Amino acid sequence: MAKKAYNRKDKYYHKAKDEGFRSRAAYKLIQINQQFKLLKPGISAVDLGYAPGSWMQVISREIGSLGKLIGIDLESPKFTPEKNTEIITGDIREERTKQLLLMALSRKVDLIVSDMAPHLSGIKFQDHYNSYELAEQAFKICRIVLKETGNFVVKLFPGEELGQFKQNLKGSFKKIDTYIPDATRKSSTEVYLIARGFKLPQNQ
Repeated sequence: MAKKAYNRKDKYYHKAKDEGFRSRAAYKLIQINQQFKLLKPGISAVDLGYAPGSWMQVISREIGSLGKLIGIDLESPKFTPEKNTEIITGDIREERTKQLLLMALSRKVDLIVSDMAPHLSGIKFQDHYNSYELAEQAFKICRIVLKETGNFVVKLFPGEELGQFKQNLKGSFKKIDTYIPDATRKSSTEVYLIARGFKLPQNQ
């Protein structure tokens, strides 16, 4: 018997359609938040690599009208952002984008999330390394705009760099957890690191 083709349209795909989310990825953040209680009314947050925008929907809803969300992505949005959301189109590795982010903020933020993933080459070690590099870039943004005691959520494809990256985070955060939401596709190797209690660098 021929092997059954993988069905991308799983229960979370249909649930997202039914509940008006831009993608099934919304449920990964919902489950992360249920576990770690990161989203609260009135907080400020940055969503790195927000496209297609479902994490922005979840964050916007949870932080409410008194909260502020800034989303950064390489491409312009294909949707109308929520009222408490501001969009920056740019590459987080570039100084211009970092300056635009600083100009958009009146204070340091409570939360930074990154669901960024590299364009996959199919070469496992290369994809894992590229994922690690994106995570490092997200961590650099933390050092610039995350407030003391703030939190950080970042996705990685675990490779040999994962242990070192977690060790790096331990120098800057009080607690690090590794978490795989139920909404993660069973075929995916991705994991999320939940870093809580940011400690400002000594020179700040």
